[in-house]
Amino acid sequence: MRKNDILTLRVEAFGAEAEGLCRHEGQVVFVPGALPGEAIEALIVKVHRSHAFGKLLRVVEPSPEREVPPCPYYPRCGGCSCQHMCYQAELNFKQRYVQDVLARIGGLQMDVPPVLGMADPWHYRNKASQPVAEMDGQPVSGFYARRSHRVIPVDRCLIAQPQSDRAAAIVLAWMREHGIAAYDEGTHAGIIRHIMTRVNHLGQTMVTLVANAEKLPHADSLARALQADLPGFASLCLSTNTDRGNTILGSGYRTLWGEERLTDRLCGFDFALSPLSFFQVNRVQAERLYRQALAFADPCANDLVFDLYCGAGTISSVFAQHAGRVVGVETVPQAVEDARMNAQANGIDNASFLHGLAEDVLPRLIRAGDKPDIVVLDPPRKGAAPQVLDAIVAAAPRKIVYVSCHPGTQARDAQLLAEGGYAVTACAPVDMFCRTPDVENILLFEGGRA
Repeated sequence: MRKNDILTLRVEAFGAEAEGLCRHEGQVVFVPGALPGEAIEALIVKVHRSHAFGKLLRVVEPSPEREVPPCPYYPRCGGCSCQHMCYQAELNFKQRYVQDVLARIGGLQMDVPPVLGMADPWHYRNKASQPVAEMDGQPVSGFYARRSHRVIPVDRCLIAQPQSDRAAAIVLAWMREHGIAAYDEGTHAGIIRHIMTRVNHLGQTMVTLVANAEKLPHADSLARALQADLPGFASLCLSTNTDRGNTILGSGYRTLWGEERLTDRLCGFDFALSPLSFFQVNRVQAERLYRQALAFADPCANDLVFDLYCGAGTISSVFAQHAGRVVGVETVPQAVEDARMNAQANGIDNASFLHGLAEDVLPRLIRAGDKPDIVVLDPPRKGAAPQVLDAIVAAAPRKIVYVSCHPGTQARDAQLLAEGGYAVTACAPVDMFCRTPDVENILLFEGGRA
């Protein structure tokens, strides 16, 4: 098999990113957009020693689960790569994926329950971050093509709130009017890097521009344009990021117009959110996720709960209703400030929040005599630091509730917790990121060595 070969293949299964997995002369070929059971024609675009990648040219025998993608940018945009299959097929893929990585990476042989899906898996994202680039001398925004930083211009995203699309259009018109250049990753020139929007449950919108500059030129003009043309416009913020690299937000932000924080509602609580605060992008599924995490933990009235990677304190608030005391730990100082404000605003007096790395703060808490009964952690995609897991095992909580947006790193971390005497006793995958290959998963660990 060589590059540019055109092959007729039979799709055997899904790959890890919902691409079709085929075999040719004993070699695995991954073909995005192909479904198990299909006969396809594919162009080989890249060949490695153990596997190859193909581009789907034609479906010879389609699967009954195939659907016509409703998005005009599919498959150029690298985001919603599951649109070519019916939603139930997507949920089935995610269930099998979680089961596979738990077994293959974590050594966990267990029956993973069906994924908790949505009644309507569209327009659910309350946050969108669109990279900005120049194309034919004009600024454009959209999303990256698959496995690249090439911006695909997108006018309307079917998983985002409509306010996000409208805000981006206004910003681009403002850039054209004032000759404000988009950022160029190669030359490190230009100003506007990303347009980030956050939309709350009332339809109010916070617009944050990420800029390669300390000041935003013509900011008053942009604020006026957003006021005039964006219903529910709540605030305009600037996050300065002058570093090279792929990090979106800078380390801080300034409010240029409107309220410094946007208030959203989750599980009956109000949360004031800054641009730097973590908040689940899917409000409906987040409520199901947190209620399931709470059910797994089943805290008692006297329990001490540690909430690691706590963000703006959403999980902490839910658990504080049922536990004796909750201690949240977070590395982003603005998020810690938000969490403290949110607890006060919601009348929660049994939760406190500490700034710092979990691997540093957790041992200090334990040395000070705070021995948790339950530990909840929701780390970023890279998973928890080994030092965090070691500290959790040393604390010997009765239960560990591990929430993850990357079941692969979660499975890896499960091995370390197993070495500390903990066993997985329950699992619950939740479709937080509908129409994409990503899935949120909860694992409940019990046991340990007291």
